[in-house]
Amino acid sequence: MKLLTLVRHAKSSWDDPSLADLDRPLGERGRKDLPVMAPYAAARLPPVELLLCSPARRTRDTALAFAAALDYPAERIAFEPGLYEAPGAALLRLLQRQSGAVGHLLLVGHMPGLGELSRMLCGGPDDKFPTCAVLHMCLMIDGWSELQADCGELLWYQTPKRLG
Repeated sequence: MKLLTLVRHAKSSWDDPSLADLDRPLGERGRKDLPVMAPYAAARLPPVELLLCSPARRTRDTALAFAAALDYPAERIAFEPGLYEAPGAALLRLLQRQSGAVGHLLLVGHMPGLGELSRMLCGGPDDKFPTCAVLHMCLMIDGWSELQADCGELLWYQTPKRLG
């Protein structure tokens, strides 16, 4: 059995239209949601053995907040260019290449890929996987190379709005 946690980046800012999408920082709501969601997740998750993150600024900032809450060393965050704008099928292929020694992987990424991947693996969530949402599932596999559709079971899913 493997564990997979999916985190959508916190809300980003659109204040500077001259910035490339990769360079957009967190917005005010994102900066408010992270101090709530990262500790919430950290209190409910087992130790993370690998944290994969898209190279976009908003995902980096989100990953750093989660790493701090999880006591995961920031220098061990793996920034994967292939996570940026990746559809669910590409995320699945990237996960299939991970070491079998990793028991719990946390992935910080983007929509629509995270939503596609979560529906593919565990059938949820039905919503739009809002910013800073966290989904945790167990996977009925022994190694990441075995990852396939419908091999997951949703353990819990939380959004900033639900936490109030």
